[in-house]
Amino acid sequence: MKDRSYYSSHYKDICRIALRAGEVMASHGAEAYRIEDTVCRILGTTGFEYIEAYVSVTGLILTLSDKSLDQEVTLTKRISNRGSDLSQISLANDISRRFVEGELSIEEAETLLNELHGKKNYSWGIQLLCYGLTSGIFCLMFGGMPLDALSSALIGLFFGAIGLGLKKLHLAAFMWNFLCSVLLGLAFVFIYSLFGQHLNPGPILSGAIMPLVPGMLLTVAIRDLLKGDYMSGVSRGIEAVITALSIAAGMSIVLRLFESSAGALSLESPSRWLGDSLLLYLPFQALCSFLSTVSFVVLFDAERKHLVPCGIAGAFTWLIYCLFTEFGLSGIALFLSAFGASILAFIFARTKKAPVTVFFTGGILCLVPGAGIFQTMYYLVGRHIAEGSEQLLTTLETAGLIAIAMAVATFIFMLLIPKKK
Repeated sequence: MKDRSYYSSHYKDICRIALRAGEVMASHGAEAYRIEDTVCRILGTTGFEYIEAYVSVTGLILTLSDKSLDQEVTLTKRISNRGSDLSQISLANDISRRFVEGELSIEEAETLLNELHGKKNYSWGIQLLCYGLTSGIFCLMFGGMPLDALSSALIGLFFGAIGLGLKKLHLAAFMWNFLCSVLLGLAFVFIYSLFGQHLNPGPILSGAIMPLVPGMLLTVAIRDLLKGDYMSGVSRGIEAVITALSIAAGMSIVLRLFESSAGALSLESPSRWLGDSLLLYLPFQALCSFLSTVSFVVLFDAERKHLVPCGIAGAFTWLIYCLFTEFGLSGIALFLSAFGASILAFIFARTKKAPVTVFFTGGILCLVPGAGIFQTMYYLVGRHIAEGSEQLLTTLETAGLIAIAMAVATFIFMLLIPKKK
């Protein structure tokens, strides 16, 4: 590791590295407090008296000052293009950590950060396959029959092929989500027109919509709010709500138009095709949750070494939820499963030296009320106010319990295991 004078004399280069690292993390969905902490740690290598960073959803500002400088240095960067990419967050975090610890030189850190641009871990074919797997397996988890799961997987494959193509048009997020949900609705209408008498619309639609659910966005919004970054947390929360509503609205409009000629659809789940035995039901649900979580985080380009931990977190979470739900304790089941997912995410983050967001996203994915948001909009579009209001309250209760469980787990974990200096 070089001495302090080396870093202080190259403060302009270090500011450039800090700004680039912050830009990568901000544009790919990292929490505001994590970005600020990363930027400040990098700037701290200069040993200057005053360092500061401020992050919002759309911008990044850093300031560096010292008595040895004629004037303070302030840099800003607007974050125009935003998405969700777990590997970019993880790799940028790792590069910054290694630089601060002296394992990387200024030139090496800058080169590695620049190489992250456009880097993807999975091919188009693997991503397409994961769209189908995510939809089909979630359909099984939500009570669908094998034929329902196959139908949902085909819808997912169709959506994946068209959705990945639409991304190249660089559409606004709202328009992309709305168009994709309309396409999902049209694909369902086509399949239901062929095999409707043998299908259960509820599980099929709930599974098909899951690849679009803003699970990572909701996770980051909750964590920002818990850390006191209210502006960023509220902004991301509103973005998650708008995303969910645009998805639910697009599909609901298509379905209501279809119902005007074909008759009403039933969103009720059928009886279990595996029977009532918990010895079959619980392991089956845990396996499905593991596979669906792994395929889902692939869509967010998680690193390969993080796939199994994410799958374990998802399976553990869903297993707790299913077990307590069997005894009629749905509220307790939701809180305990979200709490368990949070603790497990912290443990994996420390052992794998990766941002906790990676494992949070996988852990609480199965609990995110995507189906609830869709059903709320579906009923409201059809002017079934009573059913829509009831579903809305259930959805809000689910989101609230998840947030409370994450808050309690964060407090306990930080209390028992102090943060490293």
